[in-house]
Amino acid sequence: MGLGEDLGPVYYNSRLTARNPTATIEKPEDAARVFFNFLKTQIEDYVQQHKLPSIIRYSVSVPASFESNQRTSLLSALTSAGIKRDGKLLIDEPNAAFLSYLAESNLNGLGSLNIPESSPLQILVFDWGAGTLDISILEIARSDLGGLTCKNLAISKFTALGGDDIDKRIVTDILLPQLFKQNNCNFDDFRSADLNKRIIPWLQKTAEELKILACKSVSSQMVSNRLPEGATSNFMLELNRSLDINLPKQKLNLVNPSMSYCEFNEVMESFFVGAETGDVSLFAPIESSLRKAELCRDDLDLILLIGGSSSNPYVQVALSNYFTNTEIEIPRDLRSHVSQGAAVNSLLLNGLGLTLVRPIVSEPILLISRNGLQTLIAAGTEISNLNKEFDFCTGDKEQAKIQIPLCVGNENKILTVINIDADSFDGRFAPNTWVRVNCGLSEDKVLFVSANIGGDEVVSTLVNPFANRELTTEERLVFEAEKMANSMAANNGGKPSIPGLLHLVEACANASDYLRAAETLELVQILDKNSRHETNICYYYDRADKEKQGFTWAKIAYEKQENAINAANLAIFNLRNGNSSEYELLMEKSLSFNPDFIFTLVSYGSYLMRKEDKRKTKGRDMVQRAFNYLYKLFLDGDLYLSDYDKLIKAAESLGKNDVSEIVKMRKLEFSAKSKLYNEESLLASPMESNRNSTNNVLNPTNLFKLF
Repeated sequence: MGLGEDLGPVYYNSRLTARNPTATIEKPEDAARVFFNFLKTQIEDYVQQHKLPSIIRYSVSVPASFESNQRTSLLSALTSAGIKRDGKLLIDEPNAAFLSYLAESNLNGLGSLNIPESSPLQILVFDWGAGTLDISILEIARSDLGGLTCKNLAISKFTALGGDDIDKRIVTDILLPQLFKQNNCNFDDFRSADLNKRIIPWLQKTAEELKILACKSVSSQMVSNRLPEGATSNFMLELNRSLDINLPKQKLNLVNPSMSYCEFNEVMESFFVGAETGDVSLFAPIESSLRKAELCRDDLDLILLIGGSSSNPYVQVALSNYFTNTEIEIPRDLRSHVSQGAAVNSLLLNGLGLTLVRPIVSEPILLISRNGLQTLIAAGTEISNLNKEFDFCTGDKEQAKIQIPLCVGNENKILTVINIDADSFDGRFAPNTWVRVNCGLSEDKVLFVSANIGGDEVVSTLVNPFANRELTTEERLVFEAEKMANSMAANNGGKPSIPGLLHLVEACANASDYLRAAETLELVQILDKNSRHETNICYYYDRADKEKQGFTWAKIAYEKQENAINAANLAIFNLRNGNSSEYELLMEKSLSFNPDFIFTLVSYGSYLMRKEDKRKTKGRDMVQRAFNYLYKLFLDGDLYLSDYDKLIKAAESLGKNDVSEIVKMRKLEFSAKSKLYNEESLLASPMESNRNSTNNVLNPTNLFKLF
């Protein structure tokens, strides 16, 4: 699942570093390479022992929705392991499963597939494994020669949803409450790292066992695709064992983990929600694929289930209720069809030179231009060494740089940004400079892009994105900081680097990921005993709605250093806990440390204004002083973004709602972050160039004569 992502050496404290003579595993691609190297050795040993021909050809199955970056990473690992690519190597997993199903259905006689001569069959392959959910819609028809033809109509987008997600949901919804109750603790007592890297993974195997027990029991009682009464009962499934979880500072114990059928049904129901909920719904990729194929569910002739997670009876019933008028085929062995199909594909491809199912593009490849998104390769396009050319031009002003952002699906899933500096082209690009963009896809769905300016070609290097999902600009900045922190830790002997972590804290805070900012800063505090970050840790925990941790660090900060801000922070937590006398005492102390401390003037002043005694006037005077100071900075353009909320609160307390609205609008404007590209550097005026067209296509090197 980590292939195609570039977060640097994510295993920065690995024992298998680049200096290890046996193997290097610092990134996901490294692990894939080591695995394939082992697999290749085993295959060659088997061939030699059984005196089989020594020439070996491979076919490798991948999730159909794997994008170009993921496929490139996989192919790189295969090549590094010595598995050579002679033309096409990869086959989409649903297509491989379908080949296996055809073979089992007696291909020559078409077996159970009764294909009418007048119309083709539309078959949806539902492939749900441990980590991904793949949907492929195929059309199979009789050929004029009496055989059959098969083509892909649509593929779902990459959906990282699998059986592992069911296990994690069982852990978080069912097992964690049991663990916390038995150990007299709660969710807020643990850092995210402890939960996500130690506790939840440790409990996942137990969750999977409970899931399998429930599924086997329900399956044995199933009749006509309807859940038996016991499938939603309160009857408990229990594992007679004790689990020990060792954390750095404590040890947890879970005795006799259990789950009721009713609880499991609730977990499964969360995956059957409406398609509009996106990646948590197994119906989202189905409906997406149907839209791409321009079909409705009743147009389908067969649903073929593949993958271990498809054996789940709750899933089978949900699909049966969804596809009410379509036959659902459940093969005898849901797990082996993909590997068997890959072998069939290898025989057809490498032995006979045949490709039964041509690969297609799952999501559109797009270019971001000044005119908006431009489709380079549409979803559903059949691939056979696909190559397209498009002509664009720069804007009507000189520019120092050309940027060509490429994305998949939509503008939030950027693959790369091609940067072309004018320094290599006489300093600046002239207005309306023509650029020809060449875009191609291999049969393994690997993307190639180049740009041609005045006869000079710029070949792009498609870098891997930070994550295989849509990202906001702020999330990209967090991942960029994380990559830097990983690299600095790797260069620091596997120990996190303080500057790298502080940079990550800043990026997380800017992206409003305050919990990660707090926990990362807490790690800095542990690594550097001389650093003083208690106040910021308190602030970030408070912004993350972690009341307990925030209060703890507010007390630590005040104990370490009594000053205006620490006194005010501790006062706020006391007020929330109903201790108004302590709040007033600490706020007065804050003012004694700094009579002009803006936060205290606004917060404490607003509090006093609500009193029905002489303190009300005192409070108004405090808020007015703060407002006068902040509003002047605002009018002069010198107000920090972090102080906008203080000005808004002061204005509202004084009844200056017109000022409050103006400040809110300006805050929204200033909160917009820069993108990965500059709008002024983008291309415009696309014009697709078709090599096979009878129309004359002007050479971009001569187009300046038009102006």
